[in-house]
Amino acid sequence: MKIKNLGPYYAAQIDLITALSKRPNLWQTEARALLPDLKRSYKRSESDHLLHTLSRAQHMEQIVVAGLEQQHEFKSACAALMAQGWSGFVAPPAPLKLHQSLADKLYNAQRGSADKVLLRLGDGSRLLAPFLVNRCLKDKIPFVIHFQDPDFHALLINHTNNAGAKALGQSFMQMVTGVNKTSVARSGLPNRIDVHPHPDRVKLYDQETAPFYHKASTGELFYTLTAIPTEKDATIDNIPYNDYIQLFFEMCDQPWAAITQAQAALIKEFNAASRVRITNDDGTDVSMELVDHDGTHFTFCNSVIAKNVPGSEIFSAPRRDSVNGVVVAKGRFTHDRAVIENLTMEFKNGELIHYKADQGLEAFKRAVSKDDGARYVGELGIGTNPHLRRHVMNGLLVEKIGGSFHLALGRPYSYKEYGGQPVKVDNGGQSDLHWDITTLLHGKGGCIYLDERKIMDNGVWISPQYDVLNRGWEAIPHDKRPDYWKDYYNKPKAP
Repeated sequence: MKIKNLGPYYAAQIDLITALSKRPNLWQTEARALLPDLKRSYKRSESDHLLHTLSRAQHMEQIVVAGLEQQHEFKSACAALMAQGWSGFVAPPAPLKLHQSLADKLYNAQRGSADKVLLRLGDGSRLLAPFLVNRCLKDKIPFVIHFQDPDFHALLINHTNNAGAKALGQSFMQMVTGVNKTSVARSGLPNRIDVHPHPDRVKLYDQETAPFYHKASTGELFYTLTAIPTEKDATIDNIPYNDYIQLFFEMCDQPWAAITQAQAALIKEFNAASRVRITNDDGTDVSMELVDHDGTHFTFCNSVIAKNVPGSEIFSAPRRDSVNGVVVAKGRFTHDRAVIENLTMEFKNGELIHYKADQGLEAFKRAVSKDDGARYVGELGIGTNPHLRRHVMNGLLVEKIGGSFHLALGRPYSYKEYGGQPVKVDNGGQSDLHWDITTLLHGKGGCIYLDERKIMDNGVWISPQYDVLNRGWEAIPHDKRPDYWKDYYNKPKAP
């Protein structure tokens, strides 16, 4: 397999780097060294080498697009980075079969279809990414890869000008032309942050790429993503890293068929209710309406592992002006590389009117001041993964905690259908922000009431039909559990 045969984007990229190698510039030597790898043939067993080549090529292309091929300061800054791109990516300590299992869950293309896939790869994906690439090649699915390399991206943004920042965004949009599915393997909080990007130019870049990411919230772009915990996550959450990774992979391996069935029954209860109230012992007491002004009912989505790995949750939206009360969200949260701790939020007629935090208040203020819609709730989600019961900072994991709920400040989803079922989840809010903030109910005296009827007590679902949401594999008959889980509950467990 040759890279140029992957599609017109890569053929054009090779032409660009070939031209770079022929004209005097600061990167001519690197471009010449890259060309043999760009033009050689690759076997499937060489997918790691292929990914390394494509990562280097992405850097070369972005340097040209940003207009930085003759800037000495930029090249010196690049040389000072400890690691760049694929060569610096790592893999969490877990057996290879678990990386393959995670890759299988992330892969969402259909053989024989017209699918075109974007693979968004970040730190932590070193072992699972080759499985994704080889699966695309085996199924003859066209794909492009975007390597998420925040330090290098920040250097580009900081050394280019406004026009260059916009050009980088436009280049990304050209790369994803025709993409209808994406598999995302990103990391949690980076282990180190060496470079902070210029905020104004980041905004210009984001404005150019926003149309692509907006497609995810409408369903036009089907995505499956994971956020692999990092050592930084483990340090902040005070969990030994190996235990954190074990917990992550165990969260990915829950009785999904039974959870899907239980959530379908739970959704029927939520869809029949007009009002939900949620309380806990930390001081949370918030209510919201589930019927819109026109009399139509908001309906909940059954989210297991089709889009997020690990799952699971049910989610919808409240009527935009109906959220009233106080939410006390204990724990650490991260937004735009900042850490916010122990949030208290007060809502009146849907709007966030008062807030405080023990740490990171200015970062929270920046988030909710992004635009007028950022102070309203766009999503109500109920976490249902039975294997996580404690707060963690990893944004993908924390919203899945069994016995928790989250409110997303800002933009609602606008799906018309989810998992083959028609849904109403759009409450009309408009914002560039969509930020989930999770509040624990389990172990906090947390209760959920539907039309004043209590359905959860102390973070535990009351009805026996939701037992699998409370106990996971322990609720499944012993002889029907996978071998790993048969004696699991008699052994020491990750936190």
